[in-house]
Amino acid sequence: MIEASSTVLAPFDKSLQEEAIRQLKTRFNVKDPEVKKLVPEDYRLTELLLDSSVKEVSEDAITLYYGDTISNGIAIWAAGNGPIPLSLQLVEDLGPEQAAEQNTARGRIAVDPWMRAIGSEGTIIAFGDCSCVPSGQLPATAQVASQQGEYVASLLNARCNFSPELSLEGILPPPTKADGVPRTLSDRIAAFAVNNGDYAKPFQFLNLGILAYTGQGSALAQVSTTPSAPPVKGTGKVGNLLWRSVYLSKQVSWRNRLLVLNDWTKRRLFGRDITRI
Repeated sequence: MIEASSTVLAPFDKSLQEEAIRQLKTRFNVKDPEVKKLVPEDYRLTELLLDSSVKEVSEDAITLYYGDTISNGIAIWAAGNGPIPLSLQLVEDLGPEQAAEQNTARGRIAVDPWMRAIGSEGTIIAFGDCSCVPSGQLPATAQVASQQGEYVASLLNARCNFSPELSLEGILPPPTKADGVPRTLSDRIAAFAVNNGDYAKPFQFLNLGILAYTGQGSALAQVSTTPSAPPVKGTGKVGNLLWRSVYLSKQVSWRNRLLVLNDWTKRRLFGRDITRI
């Protein structure tokens, strides 16, 4: 495993990052006595290279920036992707206001707290991985994108006007709500907080926690209970239990939950099926 930074799983607490590194470096326990004779005593299933950037990947080797070459049979790239051409074109077309935010957005579309692309005067909505809220950066995860999508849908269902008239100072006000649309409890609370019931409330991310499976029946879990309280952390078997519980709860139907449970049971009883790899 090759990692350009000095740690793994950057969004996690430092103690969980250290636990992930420890688990990755754990010696591989070979149970078969015949195979055990062929494996060196200090053999590790994973070799972790931190502070190592990849310069080139060829058919049978990986070249690092500091010159070392690693022979490989299969290289799996899991470092994400750059901005798509549409996003880059929008960033260029939206003018100086958008360009001023690119030190933070870095190729993504900078948006305001109502998911409106900065410089578009409310005519373009962007959310998810292609967007960035400069005033409060959020991780590029499905959890964030899902909540942003629900938020934008609620504004559209409420027939909000994303492009109200500019103020005398030339500032674009928040989206305004249409008349006759029922107000939710959260809308009333937001209106009381800002002393204005005409504007839509800004997006607020509810961090439900982050999870990562680390192999061999162990996982890391970092779950936020309240914004001010320290997160609840779990590792090993406890973390794995939390990870599996959340994974099952996020399935879209009971059919999917049963299929996943069936797969887990088969793997536990008979091991992984690698015949088609």
